[in-house]
Amino acid sequence: MLQFAISMTFGMTVGVIMGLVLWLNTKFTLTEFVTIIGFIFLSSIVWTFTDGRFTDITLLALLVVWTLVRALFDKWRTFEKILSFAMSTSVVLNYYIYMTFIGLRVARFGNQPSSSTDGSVERLIYMLVYLAIIGAIFLIVWIQKISFFSNAWVRDFFYHEDPKVKSNRTLVFSVLIILTVVIIMGIYMSLGVVEGQSKAIYYIGFEFFFSFSYIIISFSMLKILVEYSILSDVSEQEKQHQKELKAFIKMIRAQRHDFNLHLHAVNGLLEAQKYDECKEYVNKMVAETEYVNEVLPIYDTSISAMLYAYRSDAENNGIKMKFDITNNLKGLAPEAYEINRIIGNLLQNAIDAVASEKDRSYGIMVKIYESNGSSVIDVSNKFFGDISELSHVFEYSYSGKKNHEGLGLSTVQRIAESYKGMAYVEMDEDIIHFIVRLPKKTHKL
Repeated sequence: MLQFAISMTFGMTVGVIMGLVLWLNTKFTLTEFVTIIGFIFLSSIVWTFTDGRFTDITLLALLVVWTLVRALFDKWRTFEKILSFAMSTSVVLNYYIYMTFIGLRVARFGNQPSSSTDGSVERLIYMLVYLAIIGAIFLIVWIQKISFFSNAWVRDFFYHEDPKVKSNRTLVFSVLIILTVVIIMGIYMSLGVVEGQSKAIYYIGFEFFFSFSYIIISFSMLKILVEYSILSDVSEQEKQHQKELKAFIKMIRAQRHDFNLHLHAVNGLLEAQKYDECKEYVNKMVAETEYVNEVLPIYDTSISAMLYAYRSDAENNGIKMKFDITNNLKGLAPEAYEINRIIGNLLQNAIDAVASEKDRSYGIMVKIYESNGSSVIDVSNKFFGDISELSHVFEYSYSGKKNHEGLGLSTVQRIAESYKGMAYVEMDEDIIHFIVRLPKKTHKL
């Protein structure tokens, strides 16, 4: 009965470690929960049959299988699975260092070998202490909803538009993870050598506390790396938006400055009774004003500025961009900079598609309206490609154009889905519509 309690305590500890790791850096699903329950029983069975020997090697092999299976089911979050494996492995190795430490402590200060329990009671108590500590940590992060990373951190961090930035981040992240596992593994492998020394209990006690501290520090560094990189991306986007905003405001101020001059001109034409010239002059004024007024309904000026900037880019490429805006995009779950990323990628994709063709009669049409409580962004242009390929347009790194990374539309879909929105394609004869539906703030994951 005592051995059964020890094996179950071991299994519960492994399960809580896995649960804590998953909660900290990945999406905790029902499937993951069932997997953890299975691991608890499997770990307990392995402990029982091996009497605590070779359990570490078996468990590490199971963690590898667990990681591979999870990665196969979700290719987008492969690095997230690797991080989960690295954290789980490091903490499990730390637990085995702890087990060695209490084993020596029981042998030195616990019951003598002649005792009927052979130190098992003390061993169980120490195991329960570790389970209580790791369980308390899990309970705290669960109640406080503490997590190392946001739900979409993997895509935000690794799937950058710049391939050089992406490769650099992958390299640094991988080195940090490998270094952490190797150091903890090195400490674990040294146990066999240290155990034979006279002051082994003190050495192993130090190794336990050092490995535990190193795990916390190394993964805190990973958190800082990820959050700093994502924040840096946001800052760069904000700088671009500020640049567009300044240009937009400068243009509006210029219009206001010219307004008095226009009034004087109109007044002069009316006094000279040149009514036809006056009408033509007023029509030009209205056309120039409408050019800006079309994008003014948007509540956030940075979005209006971006729309204005993209229309200028389109016209520089000989493409007419039209707007039909009846929704101001206020109160949506995504922030303004994320909405700009969505619209910007859609517009850039449309400009690239139309600019590469001779037929530009349709141009680009941008509609922003409300439907069933969601804001809808619809960017359309004439379609010149292969309809059979449309099912792949939102896939990461897929592109129908040469020398393109194919990240724009996958970014659009990722942002939309992270807020329980959606991105999809519709065809209307030879016109393709890229449509994004975005919910209100209350729908964010």
